[in-house]
Amino acid sequence: MSSKRSPRLWSRALWALLILVTAFVPALPVLADSPVYAGGLELLDGAWSGPDRALTLAADAGPPPSIVAGYQRYGSALSEAVPLDPPVTRLKLSYTATLPHGTEARVDLRGSPDGQRWLPWVTNLPDGAVVGFDQPLRRAQYRVILLGSADAAPTLRDVRLASTNQTPSLSAATSATPFSIAPTFRIRATRLGMVGGRTANGYVIPPRARFVALPSWTALSTRGRDEYQVRITYQGRSVVAPVYDVGPHSERDDYWNQPRRGFPQLERGWPVDHAAYYEGFNGGRADKGFVRFPTAMDVGDGIWWDDLGIVGDQAEVEVTYLWLGQDPLAGPPQRDPSTAEHVVDELGGDFWHNEAALDASPVGCGMGRHAYQATTVNDPARGGPVVRWQPNLPVEAEYDLFVHVPICPSKRERATQARYVIQHRDGALEVTLNQRAQTGWVHLGRFPFKAGVEGYVQSGALAGDAGATIWFDQARWVRVP
Repeated sequence: MSSKRSPRLWSRALWALLILVTAFVPALPVLADSPVYAGGLELLDGAWSGPDRALTLAADAGPPPSIVAGYQRYGSALSEAVPLDPPVTRLKLSYTATLPHGTEARVDLRGSPDGQRWLPWVTNLPDGAVVGFDQPLRRAQYRVILLGSADAAPTLRDVRLASTNQTPSLSAATSATPFSIAPTFRIRATRLGMVGGRTANGYVIPPRARFVALPSWTALSTRGRDEYQVRITYQGRSVVAPVYDVGPHSERDDYWNQPRRGFPQLERGWPVDHAAYYEGFNGGRADKGFVRFPTAMDVGDGIWWDDLGIVGDQAEVEVTYLWLGQDPLAGPPQRDPSTAEHVVDELGGDFWHNEAALDASPVGCGMGRHAYQATTVNDPARGGPVVRWQPNLPVEAEYDLFVHVPICPSKRERATQARYVIQHRDGALEVTLNQRAQTGWVHLGRFPFKAGVEGYVQSGALAGDAGATIWFDQARWVRVP
């Protein structure tokens, strides 16, 4: 006799089994986006937010800054900073934009890993963009740029940030670590002028202003604040200034970032206008047109005339991008003890010279597209510049010591008897190097060095052959395993 069971009994048994299994199987992670932030504006400038929280241009919005062409009205808004708890490494940006003909809306995003310093802005993001960061963020903030015609304005609604597990559609620039040293590049700069004009952050330019313009929105400070600052050095004088404007030849050339989003085919530290002018890149054009003269930074008149004492309207200056790490002129940089290699750049704080100004290489030559040079003498009484590479080594060890000798154009032959004095743990030793024959990274030897700043390598104009060119570029300490 065959046995039959009721379908209801089977159903009850199945539900009992499912309940039992669920009790012992851990929950799967939720992959859906988690809302983080939906509103709240900290600053409005030429913009207006209505009762429905729609953001648009104010009726009295003024003209855009000079870097933005083709629009008649301009406004901006900055959101409140939102705490992120727990910290996140991916943020999704969403919004709804209504863009009548002749208008534009740009939305930018930035984060803070420690609640104090801000990373560079990630700019002009589309709706639904997922941005990945290389370290967890504790705060986030967005910025809106509104551009309109005389009779039409864009409208932005429902701007939201959310933590997400989605794959990033783009990655933010690499952020500074506790041991990062702010990079320094030698560039051509121009005196700004433009008294009475308005900058990209809404600042009205007074006589003898003290701020700079860089060719990217990624490092634009909020008006009245200094989230992004540079140190400018010229012939022994140095001053720190906030970034208040965008320009001059570009608005997307973040040449200091790693990696750079604007013109990624160019190496870090080499501005697009320099590449266009000196190398014919892009047919001699930056994104704002043909480059008639190279300049990668505009400098306010007060800095140019009073602080740096520059004569004329253009000059080569050394610029340190302070939001990217330790200020190299604020004392010996802190070093990471786990790093085996330590590079001393001649534009960094571990490089010392006894003369306020050294002759530099032609723009674009040397490691990092820069090096110093001097004319050699063989009589100590005649003096000349003395230079020293002096790192803050984190541990005592044996190190292979290298110096870089660039191949740069010069009116004189390179020195054949360049002298290097190496001060190590057990004493001092002099090494002679033939810079005419030995170029690139040249190994000076292996030496023991104490931790700290007692050890160094020193050189200068004094050499075995007079009237030649001696080059001072980078030096490198590589710890022996």
